[in-house]
Amino acid sequence: MKGETRAELMAIPIVAVVVGVLGIIFLIGSVAGAWAWVLIGAGALGLLVFFAVRYSRRNPHPALSSPAPVVLTPEPADDTYRVLVIADESCVDPGFPAQLAAHADGRTIEALVVAPAIGSWLARWTGDESTHVDARKHLDDTVTALARAGITAMGETGADDPIQAADDGLREFAANEIIFVTKSGTSTDWIEEGVIETATKRYAIPVTHIALSAG
Repeated sequence: MKGETRAELMAIPIVAVVVGVLGIIFLIGSVAGAWAWVLIGAGALGLLVFFAVRYSRRNPHPALSSPAPVVLTPEPADDTYRVLVIADESCVDPGFPAQLAAHADGRTIEALVVAPAIGSWLARWTGDESTHVDARKHLDDTVTALARAGITAMGETGADDPIQAADDGLREFAANEIIFVTKSGTSTDWIEEGVIETATKRYAIPVTHIALSAG
């Protein structure tokens, strides 16, 4: 998605700057001797602390700085339940399609699955592709499992912020409901991070959380 491309492009100058700074530090240290290395090390440690503190205070949901997207309206005469699924892991639990069917109330189900490319701050800075590889696997697993259950499903990988991922999904998919799916035992905790509460307040359509068991 567009958010991923921007993040990857932003990582290029960041890496270039880091490499350049390291080169300058090495050159100064080689010329000036041991005390220069001590001062450089202290300065580097100070910068690390500064960036760690700044990162810890950052807005966990940058998408909130912009208004919520206008929700596309499904066709009123179309007896289809359209659900936007934001999944942090592979949703292959046999009970998951049944849970979606319970929300559909007998209607045909059409799902757009968005798998956020969740990674550490270092992965975002460097454009680490492994986060996108993992997200693609989660997406493919989920879409395949839903298709096997007779549910029409399509999908895409999304921004690491689940709110941004939901925003992007709503801009192209006329959803009746948003369902955030988490799995126990994973590194993400969307409940603790206030994702569900934030989404409920932000969007004009129902927001639900489904917790799947690990495995």
